[in-house]
Amino acid sequence: MGPGREAVAGGELLPRPPLGGERQPGYTMLQFLLGFALGNVVGMYLAQNYDIPDLAKKLEDIKRDVEAKKKPPSDKS
Repeated sequence: MGPGREAVAGGELLPRPPLGGERQPGYTMLQFLLGFALGNVVGMYLAQNYDIPDLAKKLEDIKRDVEAKKKPPSDKS
């Protein structure tokens, strides 16, 4: 068998179909743009309607907690 051909039961060789199917040019670009736009719309909806925590404040709280645990306890008796 040569490259790009496959055998059939009768022994004849038929050309292999192209891999990945045939898509229209620009189909993947349109799919990307629609997905990107939908993702932005969903993100805006979530940002307006749900209480998303402020990451900067959360990181500062975590840093303060870590700093407090690193300091040795004072020996005031």
